[in-house]
Parts: sequence; C-alpha cells; structure tokens
Amino acid sequence: MTSRAGPGDGFTVLDGAALVIGSAIAAVHVRAAAQPAEGLDLMGWTLLWVVLIGVALTAAGPIVFVVRRYGRRPPGYPQTGDRLWAVLGTPWLLAAPVRDEALGILLLEVGTAIASMASLAVLWQTRVVVPPARARARAPTTWTAKVGMILAITWPLQAGFVLAVVG
Repeated sequence: MTSRAGPGDGFTVLDGAALVIGSAIAAVHVRAAAQPAEGLDLMGWTLLWVVLIGVALTAAGPIVFVVRRYGRRPPGYPQTGDRLWAVLGTPWLLAAPVRDEALGILLLEVGTAIASMASLAVLWQTRVVVPPARARARAPTTWTAKVGMILAITWPLQAGFVLAVVG
C-alpha cells in the first residue's frame, strides 16, 4: 500500500526557485558547448539538452537541501537521498563561479569523482549490504529523497556530464 505525502512534503515555490537556480548554474557550465564553431546537428542538440537538464537537476540539490533544511523543515527531513543529492550537486555549484578555466575544470572533475564515489559508498552500505527488509524500510518517502536516490543510482551519468561540459 502506498502512503500519501504528509503536510509540507510536496513541491513548493521555494523548491521551484531552487530548480531555477540549478538551471542557471547548468547554463554557466554548458554555455561553451552550446556555441561550437561548426554547429550542431539534431543529435548534438539532443545531447546538449540532456546534459543541461541533468546538470540543472543535479546542481539544484544543495539549494533544495538548504531551503528545506533551514527554511521550512518537513518532518523526517533530511533522508539519505536528500543528502546524496546535495553531495552530488556541490561540485557543480562550487565550480560555477570559478573564472580560471583550468582550476574550474579541476574542481569539477575532482569534486564530481569524490561525490560520485561517496554516493556509491553510501548506496552500498544502505542498499546492498543490508537485508532486503531493512532496505525496504529505509525507502525514500519524499520527492526530494527519491530524486536524490535516482541521481545517486545513476552516478556514472555525472562523469558523462563532466566530459560533455569540459570536452
């Protein structure tokens, strides 16, 4: 039987604002790839949009975490998925304002590698090594925890996003 979200667990205007901020961060990272000298075909534009959406969603994680943790704290917040989303989005957030291209790329690559390995370790400890009944009991209940878990499970995509942005 599925349970309904409790009061305060739904999508709010502040969550939407956090996603818009994540989109702005993604635009900063993707802007160089959006204007290649030879132009893009349909497949290139599709890849560009997938990267933009993926980076925007990931980069919004720390902002959503701060808004929900210190603004309006729903009951039971934060869950494991919320923390993982914040960890995966932090390198994108930190690398966006860096103007030195080499330092920004290094920060993004190393930060994403560390965040991805940390999320893999947490997933291994909370989903693989534990008995199935205990893993089901820890299933995410809020939409933010579900998004965080999806991003953590698909952590190899982060490396692809970094390659698309810096390459």
